[in-house]
Amino acid sequence: MNLMDFDRIMERRTFLRNSGFSAAGALLFPLNFGCTGNHPNDLINIGMIGVGLQGIERNLKHYLKYPELCRVVAVCDVSLTRAMSARNLVNNTYKSKDCMVYQDFRELLDNKSVDAVQISTPDHWHVPISIMAALRGKHICCEKPTLTIAEGRLLCDVIKKTGVVYQVSVEDRFLGVYQKMAEVASNGRLGTIKKINISLPVGQLPKSDLEISTPPKDLNYDLWLGPAQEIPFIYSRTFYHFRWHDAFSGGLLTDWGAHFCDTAQLASGNEFSGPAKVTPVGETLFYRDGIFNTAYQFNLQYEYGNNLIMRVKSGDASIRIEGEEAWIESVGWNGRLGTSNDKILETPKKEVLPTVNNEFIDFLQAIKSGHKPSATAESGHRTSSLLHCGNIALKLNRKVTWNCRDEHFENDPEADKFRKREMRDPWSYANICPGFNYQ
Repeated sequence: MNLMDFDRIMERRTFLRNSGFSAAGALLFPLNFGCTGNHPNDLINIGMIGVGLQGIERNLKHYLKYPELCRVVAVCDVSLTRAMSARNLVNNTYKSKDCMVYQDFRELLDNKSVDAVQISTPDHWHVPISIMAALRGKHICCEKPTLTIAEGRLLCDVIKKTGVVYQVSVEDRFLGVYQKMAEVASNGRLGTIKKINISLPVGQLPKSDLEISTPPKDLNYDLWLGPAQEIPFIYSRTFYHFRWHDAFSGGLLTDWGAHFCDTAQLASGNEFSGPAKVTPVGETLFYRDGIFNTAYQFNLQYEYGNNLIMRVKSGDASIRIEGEEAWIESVGWNGRLGTSNDKILETPKKEVLPTVNNEFIDFLQAIKSGHKPSATAESGHRTSSLLHCGNIALKLNRKVTWNCRDEHFENDPEADKFRKREMRDPWSYANICPGFNYQ
């Protein structure tokens, strides 16, 4: 799709009722209602792309709670078993048989009755699907993180051009503990912030289903791989534990780091910037079993231009923000707040985060009202970029100097090579979004 095609498509943002859509390879159940989502009194029609554990338990079940705002009209997964299970959940909730089922997300995106999509796929699909959705005029709520620095910048450019609503689906911005930490720090209750310490919990690797095998008949494994390199199917590496292979994700650092480092960026006033230097400290260990290959033991020091030092290491789950006058911390994910002085928890002068308690309400309200969502593509890209910088420093086993304004490494062509990666045909960005600059 080129930019001329985009301008033509954007004129069709008022979607028509679709009562008999058909596409090769898709299992469909026709809709018997039509809600455009383009008028404040209309329901927003949601399409779910990726309905695994996160897609069902966190995302789909939340949308089903808000029948006054939205209607889930379609579900999609490369595993037809998962897609059909999600379809059944939707239909049982609505007491209907209307929910459409797809195995190929492109067919869902071509359905003009779908106003917005929730993307809950493995990381390597986040940006390609988001871009294709935006170019079709769909609003997007997408899981974090991006896969590379360059594709994150490309995503921001596409979202800016299309004008669709894009929300990063990161829970922490809507949890009271992290909201309070950001508010207290942003309002100067800690004094000048000097140090942030973050620890990320190391998960257990799977102990079974680790042999190369034939993919299940209901799984389109080639589509699951998509733009990633072609590697053999291993069940445990495909479902959930894809996180520990760098063809699909950035490992522990981008998985958990996207939560805590997002809070750190907000609290320190660096939401739309980033660090200047990243240095590995101590020994780094990578999985090297031939199945997984990301870092699971590391200690990184981030240096910001405002003299802030942030340490991000593997270990448990915690974040501590230290200022010249006070400190605040949370141990455990969404754990209780601890402070050097409880008086700093008094109502701040200004709020820096939304008052709603989840990203889905914020996303739907942004579509209805036209305001920016709380976690934009740009803020998500900046958090992902600092994490990618960390992984690049770990791979090179040395300090890297990052220019967050121009988004490249200073005098370091070796590090710059990791800013982007080649994508398997036909999923290159030259094919997905010609006319946009991917560099």
